[in-house]
Order: sequence, then structure tokens, then C-alpha cells
Amino acid sequence: MDRVAKETRAYLLKLCKQIKDAGVNVLLIQKSVLRDAVTPQSLDFLAKMGIMTITNIERNDIDFITRTLGCLPVANIDNLKPEKFGHADSVVQESTPSGKIVRVTGVHTPAEN
Repeated sequence: MDRVAKETRAYLLKLCKQIKDAGVNVLLIQKSVLRDAVTPQSLDFLAKMGIMTITNIERNDIDFITRTLGCLPVANIDNLKPEKFGHADSVVQESTPSGKIVRVTGVHTPAEN
């Protein structure tokens, strides 16, 4: 069992490094029907690499978010290219009485990039 855990850790770390090497600093993750699509260990690796993760985004919201932020959805890590990224001056997670919100300011339209 220890070998499986080591291999899983190495695989997750490799994926997280690919995300970092692509130049991502904020990662938006669509809600998945698979419970283990995002693991606590992978979220920890991404946080240690300085990558903010926003998880459980509803599928219905993806179209609005991508149009608003000027980015494109990526389903496979091999397709993670800078031309698909959105750009903003600031992304901050804030707590409110009803929960947490993510405030994205200074969004650059694709013509400005």
C-alpha cells in the first residue's frame, strides 16, 4: 500500500508542476461528479506552489466565467497553454456572512493581452 501512496503522490506532484510550469497562478476547477477529481493532497501541492484554487464551479457558470475573464476551458493538462488563460490585476477570496466570494478585478480583455 505504501508503494501506491508514493506513486499517487509522485503523479499528483507531476501534474501540479505542469500547471505551475504553464504559468498558472489561479486555477478555476469545475465541479465534478467524481468525488476524487480534486484531492486534498493536490490542493495542498498547488497552494505550496503559490497557485490559488477555486473549486466546485458549477457547469452552468463556466460559459459566463470564461466570457467574463477572457479565458478558455481546458479539459486536459496537455492543452494548458498561455493563450487560453485569462489575465487580471487581482484575484482575492473574501469571507462574507453568507460564505466566501472570489473578487476578480482589473480583467484584461483579449485585445489588451
